Amino acid sequence: MAEFEYRTKVLKEKISSIAYVTVGTGIGVGLVVNSLPVHGMMHPEGGHVSIVPLRGQHNDDTFDGYSWGSKCPFKGVNTVEGIASSVALTERLGNSSSSDEREGLKDLSDDHVTWDHASNALANLCVTLTLITSVEKIIFGGGVMNRTILYDKVRMKTKELLNGYLDLRQVNSDDGLKEYIGPSVWKESDGHGAGLVGSLVLAQCAYNEQKSQNRQKDFQPSFIFSNVKNVLSVTSLLLVGTLFGMAISKKR
Repeated sequence: MAEFEYRTKVLKEKISSIAYVTVGTGIGVGLVVNSLPVHGMMHPEGGHVSIVPLRGQHNDDTFDGYSWGSKCPFKGVNTVEGIASSVALTERLGNSSSSDEREGLKDLSDDHVTWDHASNALANLCVTLTLITSVEKIIFGGGVMNRTILYDKVRMKTKELLNGYLDLRQVNSDDGLKEYIGPSVWKESDGHGAGLVGSLVLAQCAYNEQKSQNRQKDFQPSFIFSNVKNVLSVTSLLLVGTLFGMAISKKR
């Protein structure tokens, strides 16, 4: 929500929807549609949607899913989080998913095949979000996305997977893809990540909503009509009193 508020109110972007994807130890998806956060029977769990794994001579994916998947949809096999989270990426390398081992991901070279699997999973998520929600922007944050080469890899893979089905600049041109899929306006490393700012913005939104409701309550039609009725009643009494007084004066 913070991302959306900043982009619409500060950057003056004319959008009413956005998806914010956090890629870290897990993968979370926040949605704003029609300028409101989506929360139906639960918050969105986009990190657990199924994906099509890489296929090819050297890229056939035989990874069985991450250790956290036993209680997850699809048992964590071929899901976005089961492929692209830092836990899954670390376990794919044959390491434990401890925080120390996850830190080792930063030592991988940009051309390591691990990033191909990660970008493919995230691109699958982008395609799903595009086709189902039609959001106007997809924003990525989280520690894994500090590997900046992922952005272009995700954009290109998204375009490939959509296969020209959508005749839209956002997914068919390089400039459009850069605008459509990109990083957060806040950098996680600057001490003011979107999580912290988002919490503050939600609190501000809740305050503003309550304030607006209170203001509307003060000017509800029933309140106005009730007061009009009272005014009319008083006016009627005054009129009757005046007429009565005039009648008495005439008799005198």
